[in-house]
Amino acid sequence: MMAQGQPGGDPPRTPEEANFLSGITLAVSAWSLPDVQLGSFTVLDRMKPIVVTLTVPGIDVPQGTCTLQIGYWNEGPYGRALEGEWGDDHLLDNHVYDGDGLTVVGLDEAPETYGTFAAGWLQRQLQRPVERLDWLRGEQVQESAWRLADSGKTIARRGGSVHRPGKAPSRIQRVR
Repeated sequence: MMAQGQPGGDPPRTPEEANFLSGITLAVSAWSLPDVQLGSFTVLDRMKPIVVTLTVPGIDVPQGTCTLQIGYWNEGPYGRALEGEWGDDHLLDNHVYDGDGLTVVGLDEAPETYGTFAAGWLQRQLQRPVERLDWLRGEQVQESAWRLADSGKTIARRGGSVHRPGKAPSRIQRVR
């Protein structure tokens, strides 16, 4: 099944942002990932850069607390720039320069190409294996965390603020 619909949220502010979003839309429309539609994406123009978010499907946490986020700057100090990160309800505050994030700065490419880069990163992230870790008290789940199985990066939490240091989870399940 191909991704269908249009991203929701705010309209682009400039022709360059519109072209960037067109690049994402064209690439995502060819995806055949379950539970992901173009309408699942939200465009936010309340800050510079323009931001595209997607709540990650299959993670049992409140809406918006496990997201993939893309920021696109058409005119930054080093030219065009693109960042992608696993995030939460705070926009673009978890960026790291490692294998889990996306950083593209200063390439002399069209905005549509940056959109294609963004869509490729998003697709790769959505295909990564995710594990759910539960800490139980008796039969009751006290806390859960979701992590990327290949890197160990925690992408979401529910329950207690932080599990006890050194205490192994009661169970680990692969959820995607």
